[in-house]
Amino acid sequence: MKAIILTPYAEPEKGACVVRVNGTRDYFRSKSLEVEVLAPERGTFRSTRTVARYKGILSMMLKVMKSNADFVIGTSPPITHNFFALLSAKLSGKKFLLDAKDPFTKVVAILEPEKAKTFKFKIYRFMESFTHKFSDAVIFLNQPYLDEAVKDFSFSRENAFLAPNGSDTKRIFFSKSERSKMRKKFGFGDDFVLIYVGGTGDKDLTGFAEKSFPVLAKSNVRVIFITSYTGSRGEEEIISGIKTRLKNNGVLDKTVFLRNIPFTELYKYFSAADAGLVAYPDAAMQILGAKVFDYIAAGLPVCAKAPDANTVQKEFIEKNSIGFQKSDWDSFNKEFLKNFVKFNYPRDRIRKIAENNSREKGCEVVYKKAMQLSGRNSE
Repeated sequence: MKAIILTPYAEPEKGACVVRVNGTRDYFRSKSLEVEVLAPERGTFRSTRTVARYKGILSMMLKVMKSNADFVIGTSPPITHNFFALLSAKLSGKKFLLDAKDPFTKVVAILEPEKAKTFKFKIYRFMESFTHKFSDAVIFLNQPYLDEAVKDFSFSRENAFLAPNGSDTKRIFFSKSERSKMRKKFGFGDDFVLIYVGGTGDKDLTGFAEKSFPVLAKSNVRVIFITSYTGSRGEEEIISGIKTRLKNNGVLDKTVFLRNIPFTELYKYFSAADAGLVAYPDAAMQILGAKVFDYIAAGLPVCAKAPDANTVQKEFIEKNSIGFQKSDWDSFNKEFLKNFVKFNYPRDRIRKIAENNSREKGCEVVYKKAMQLSGRNSE
């Protein structure tokens, strides 16, 4: 059997999307499936031995239709390429699974409300609704997103299922020797070290730099920022703005900025840290991101700033006693300084929670559904 995974980003690009795609690819291959990863050409990224790149929508559609694949998994957001991939799959007799992950148009409306008034937004909304309705199955990260999509797009709940984020616990773990090496390399001494891993565009790292870290740094706290970087001007401006705020507050020297660290190397930096940072804006979204699972795979507790409406993440953190979530930076700072630094979270216990929520388990769910749709035995 053969599968196509359509994704907006693929290696050597970095980020949670790439990690999720690679996890699915590797799991399918472990089950003796042939897997082709399709991604758009971007900048200097061209086709390689592991990723087939396409120049435009028509090129992608032709690749899907001409392929001898049994099914296609389309990764969203954005929704546009998945809409056309769905059409191509239907025309060529292939099953199509939409890995919806995060809502597309809803997130745009929340973060950029002016765009929600445009005609282009209405087209995107139609594409999102159509793709949900006519996919053979739709994959979601959490129950609130699944429930909202079924209601908003009026498609069958029977076609929707959950495959939450998880961590590759074979590649992310705690290493005592790497902790010693990395802390010596960066001169951390006995300071408490926070680590942030992820993107910059839809996060509140600017708020952390302005309202939180200058306060925490007074208590011998350091921070490592590891960001995924595609080379865009917007990313450069965000990082530059964060550094400017840190410099103006006299704490830039207490930070380490890195970008595009290979996934297989992340455990070294996680091992050097004492807690993982989550920083979401005040928009009401339900997100339990991949970074949370990667943090806990290395035994790190989680310090999160996110709106109270993000109940999925808050409940996961509190249910498993792996840290805290506060809705504003002032409350975050108070909780951190009052209780967090002094509390010794057992890494082994936290690691066990990650093992119980591994990425492999989510991939298994997707694999079984794909086999079912293709009329094959998943055993």
